[in-house]
Amino acid sequence: MNKIIVLTFFLCLTISAFSQPNEITYFHRSNGNIIDPNGNCFIINATNVSCWLYQENYILGGAQNAHKITAENLNEILGTNAYGNFSKQMMEHFITEEDIRLMKKMGFNSVRVGFSAESFDNDSIKNVLFSTLDNLLPTFKENNVAIILSMIHAAKPQNTLWVSNYTKGATVLWDSEEAKLKTASIWSEIAQHYKDEQIILGYDLINEPNITRKREKELIDLYQKITTSIRKYDTNHMIIYEGNSYATKLDVLSKYDSLLDSNACYQFHFYSWFGNKIEKQLPKHLGRAETTQRPIFCGEFGINRLSEIKQQVDLMNNAREMDGWAMYTWKSIELSTTKEEKKRPPYYGRWIFIPFEDLHMSIVQFHMDNEMRDVMDWLTNVKGSKKPSAETTVNVIEKILNAVEVKNCKIDKIQIEALGLKFN
Repeated sequence: MNKIIVLTFFLCLTISAFSQPNEITYFHRSNGNIIDPNGNCFIINATNVSCWLYQENYILGGAQNAHKITAENLNEILGTNAYGNFSKQMMEHFITEEDIRLMKKMGFNSVRVGFSAESFDNDSIKNVLFSTLDNLLPTFKENNVAIILSMIHAAKPQNTLWVSNYTKGATVLWDSEEAKLKTASIWSEIAQHYKDEQIILGYDLINEPNITRKREKELIDLYQKITTSIRKYDTNHMIIYEGNSYATKLDVLSKYDSLLDSNACYQFHFYSWFGNKIEKQLPKHLGRAETTQRPIFCGEFGINRLSEIKQQVDLMNNAREMDGWAMYTWKSIELSTTKEEKKRPPYYGRWIFIPFEDLHMSIVQFHMDNEMRDVMDWLTNVKGSKKPSAETTVNVIEKILNAVEVKNCKIDKIQIEALGLKFN
């Protein structure tokens, strides 16, 4: 048995022995460890879910741009409320009880669930968001799959990439006090709603924040503001702080650690598309967490070659200080490897520098036929695409809602094995 595993096991037993029954009933931090409601050390083996409570175009085969572009185009074809209705339909169809049971069967013990602050601008969408998650809470509990709630889109873009719904010239979060207050207010509402739910592992305040180093203390200031709004109603749940520079640099967290909540952990993200080496980055992250005695986990990695995914998982699993990982992503379009795909925009059969033949994007994959992809191309402003009719668009939406149901999907068993998990 690996010495690291043995040491971790006995450390967890020691912590558990000093935990009094019923004294603490939520996931929480104990020095550098995450402790589950039963008093045991918890190592996160999670997957991320996109396109459920918020939308990402590329998951459906569209271009990598802000979903507001898709909203404007869909509303142009079907009317003012079309995109809002589509978002609500995706909330109800993209993840179901079958997905959660499948996650458990594969060995995932948690899931990072993203959502958008934009949903709180519309009471109808917000209500569906809450009711959708609430209705599935019993299934999460039955299968012991914990939930990490993550704000993927803040009230204004927290970085200048499409992942935060940014478009050129938009005001960013850091330049809007109103947006900061709104972001904190949304978390306050979430805290009130879920303050007593044991299956919630923690609140991941802002996904991939990016602010200049000269202003990075403002990130801590905002974290404090949000944390205060949460703690007004919820003193139970753990807070999760992501580092600056798209969650790749944790030095700002360790520098101002004394200003952060005591029941909190660090999160970093890692993608190696542009030559980053996890063997160089991981020791830096772990050093920051060890200095401050904070739990630490990788909130995103993946969409890569199988060899890269396996290497990254192995290094993280063998690092004594690591408290787990969340691979990206659970469900997406099935990638085509045909000759025709290599001629088709927006990706031409490649992700960054990786040909689709070598790419593992998700665990669960749904099929998008040419009609579905043609509509997604136009909705996401792919060059050369043709505007579909209203009838075609309605038909495609129905086909998407059917395609994403897990019973109609394929499973990437090879990637499951690369993650060190098993699926029979």
